[in-house]
Amino acid sequence: MTEQPLLYIPKTSNFTTNATGRLSYSTMNTLETCERMYQLEHVLANGAAREESEHFSFGHGFGEGVAHYLVNQDKDAALLTAWLAYWPQIETEKKNQAKCLNALNVAFPHLDNILQDYEVVEFEGKAAVELNFRLNIDKTYYFAGHIDVVLKNKWSGIYFIFEVKTTGLNLHDIDPLYKNSGQALGYSIAMDRIVGEKLSSYGIIYFVAQLGKDYTPQIKVLPYNKTLLDRLNWFMTLGLDVEKLHRMAELDAYPKRGNSCLNYMRPCRHFGICGLHALDRVASFVPDKEVYQFEYNMDELVKEHIERIATPEYQSKAAIQDVEELVAATNNNNTYCSVDDPFGLVEDLIEEF
Repeated sequence: MTEQPLLYIPKTSNFTTNATGRLSYSTMNTLETCERMYQLEHVLANGAAREESEHFSFGHGFGEGVAHYLVNQDKDAALLTAWLAYWPQIETEKKNQAKCLNALNVAFPHLDNILQDYEVVEFEGKAAVELNFRLNIDKTYYFAGHIDVVLKNKWSGIYFIFEVKTTGLNLHDIDPLYKNSGQALGYSIAMDRIVGEKLSSYGIIYFVAQLGKDYTPQIKVLPYNKTLLDRLNWFMTLGLDVEKLHRMAELDAYPKRGNSCLNYMRPCRHFGICGLHALDRVASFVPDKEVYQFEYNMDELVKEHIERIATPEYQSKAAIQDVEELVAATNNNNTYCSVDDPFGLVEDLIEEF
């Protein structure tokens, strides 16, 4: 692998409203939370721009530090990178620069364990870190995202999207937060071009820093196997969301979701004023000047995925993976089937294919 600079100073970019037609994981989350909130923050000229917070700064700093360490294995440089990336410098008792660096220190042994089985993939002579892409959905909307890191398992040869996350939820099992998340699933569309071959299966690893009540972070590593069908389902979900956006724009109707007025025991920042419509003005078009390393058209990708899924080879691999996932789920539920499969269930089912 080519040598990377020991210190990576992250670039910052201005926030652009959705007047560009730009969608992302965060904007789609806003849409799912409350359509009126989405309109206020991403459609209207008089709406409120994105509110900077300690959550963004903490997550950004931690993510940059993790990515730097995976590439260079230099703790001091990774800590400095995280410190510089913590911007804007908004701090609270639970989330601040010191806690961010502490979380990164706790993460180092877990990253060393990951590097025993995985290696950072190269793309065009550089480490596959912070790659961006654009997915054109129709003439109005497109989806954009940034891939944290792409890894390859040294033993199986399977490629993984590595996504760094932080959470303050005090849950023993955070698997339901990420197992069916569409974030890294959508980011995987660039995998084929990054690795230079068409992949019928791939994986996602969520590397999560969980902040406890005593502010001592725990690191959770959550790997998931994914298929072309998972990605096709994500395309369908995104397409349905865009149909909804067009319909709401046509009717000029963005409903308020009362169950989202209170979130994490805090009232929405638009609460009390979101019902005022007299000053609503749609923002003028703002061109997106970002240069994307990958660009796709969703219609073409959907057609290609349907053709690839229909092949006998894919159907056979998908059936075997379904069996393996069933056994893994059974094991997690502490039922009779062991990893060694003493009853021969896995072998019998796989032989059918």
